[in-house]
Amino acid sequence: MIKATVKKTVAVKKPSASRAKAVAPRRRRRIRQTLDRFVVIATNLSSVPRDTSGWTAELTRNNTTITADFDDFGVARFATIPTLTTVSYILRIRDDSGTVLTTRTVPANREVYVARF
Repeated sequence: MIKATVKKTVAVKKPSASRAKAVAPRRRRRIRQTLDRFVVIATNLSSVPRDTSGWTAELTRNNTTITADFDDFGVARFATIPTLTTVSYILRIRDDSGTVLTTRTVPANREVYVARF
């Protein structure tokens, strides 16, 4: 009896082009832009910035009051309060004649507070 040796061939799959892309997806870097000081933005109820020339914003905590002036575009920057805030504040916004327009409570852990009124 004669025995013949038989070689087995194994088929190797080549990865398809779509599979190659799925193997190594590019991750997008998340850009974190943070503000270094606490900011208040004054808007109307439609989220349009108010004309705030001459206005001031006051933050009160216990017996300490910190004041910042608004620019013409509705933004007040508190130069002495770093972000994220660690405590809550009471915010009062006054117009150029000193009349209180709104009083709000600003919670802790904020960079920006948008006052809509």
